[in-house]
Amino acid sequence: MKIESLHKLFALVAAAGIMSVGPVAQAEDESPLGEQMDEMSGALKSLRRLKRDPERWTKSAAAIAKGAQACIKVMSMVPKEIADLPAGPAKAKALADSRRLMGLTLAGFAELELAFLAEDEEKVETALDKLKELKGEGHDKYNKDE
Repeated sequence: MKIESLHKLFALVAAAGIMSVGPVAQAEDESPLGEQMDEMSGALKSLRRLKRDPERWTKSAAAIAKGAQACIKVMSMVPKEIADLPAGPAKAKALADSRRLMGLTLAGFAELELAFLAEDEEKVETALDKLKELKGEGHDKYNKDE
């Protein structure tokens, strides 16, 4: 593996460690939203542990599939920052944008899973980069505490 890809992977895992991937704000640690966001983050963190595993590609794909399932659950939840907005056009727009970002995040997880199944390191890097960008965009908008 190229050293640049290793650096990208470590950077993404470090970013995921601070918070989970996705545009939805993490609520209290015990909330269903927080639990699912932790699942998404855990799926990405597991990639680091699987790096040297002989079955890396298959196990990584399975871990990412599990993260995608958590993403699907998160899509039905409303981030606290949006829930606290007064009813009206701003709230409707924020809800629609949050769903858009979570949809793109789900697509990113699927793209990453496919890259692992294809055993294509370049596609893995590309998918990880997209997920990192989505996380940044979402957290800038809906998780200002981070």
